[in-house]
Amino acid sequence: MPIIDIESNLGEELDLQAFAHRMDQEGVALIAFSGIARGRGWSDAARYAVAADPWRYIPAGDGGLPPDWKRNPTGFAKVSKERIISDGYPMMGEYEFRHYPSPDQIQRGNMERDEYLPIDSPAGHQLFQFSEESGISFQIHQEIEDQYLPQLEKMLAQYPKAKVIWCHLAQMRYQARNTVYGPDYVRKLIEQYPNLYFDLFSGPPDHIYPGSKEYPGKYWDRTTGKLKPEWAKLIADHPWRFMTALDLNPFIMQEFSRKVGMQRAVLDSLPVPVREIVAYKAAWKLLFNEEI
Repeated sequence: MPIIDIESNLGEELDLQAFAHRMDQEGVALIAFSGIARGRGWSDAARYAVAADPWRYIPAGDGGLPPDWKRNPTGFAKVSKERIISDGYPMMGEYEFRHYPSPDQIQRGNMERDEYLPIDSPAGHQLFQFSEESGISFQIHQEIEDQYLPQLEKMLAQYPKAKVIWCHLAQMRYQARNTVYGPDYVRKLIEQYPNLYFDLFSGPPDHIYPGSKEYPGKYWDRTTGKLKPEWAKLIADHPWRFMTALDLNPFIMQEFSRKVGMQRAVLDSLPVPVREIVAYKAAWKLLFNEEI
């Protein structure tokens, strides 16, 4: 079954020809390629990839990543809006509001990416308002913790037509900081906010986040290697609100096959009639307003 990866930062040094073979081997039909500005204000990396191989990449705007987003979030949000409009991107990238260092960064000794920008900050309002006015979706990285949920719900209520993809369903890096989020809470959000979506990226069931020494992938049944029944039922009940994602970045490209395998384990946990929706149909409909 083909899958669409709704969220990855592949980097500019990617060997597109070699990677095309890997995509074919793993059945990855399309990747939403998001560039990394790296202090330049904007990268155009996604446009270059699409120009080189238009059958494999969906161009996404540069994500809200350091240093540009951290240094000047309102300025970067303004540039994002301008470039999305002028260059015709079908989606924005992933904007980091609360983000802990990723496992590969901790392994490299890089602890600087412990970031917090309130989602109801001026930059957050710019993104939500632009999405509501344009119909173009954007992604958020918001760690799952009690203290940040009211801010997010406030923004979803204020901008009900904004198309928001909350990245990494059920990834909780510090479990003690969450007492609210679970399948019932996500179901409530889906039913209350019709333009809220989720990507399904997670590490494998046995992955331990080095910062907390905890298992962050809370939807896994670590005994079976599949989704817990309550999470599988939630996705099966609302399949058009969930999309596969690989969350690739230049430092972990060697993990490509393993990441695809984890998303296929998610799909295998779902009823057969909804697997194609989650694998690629939901992403296509969200981005292009077409059913395939």
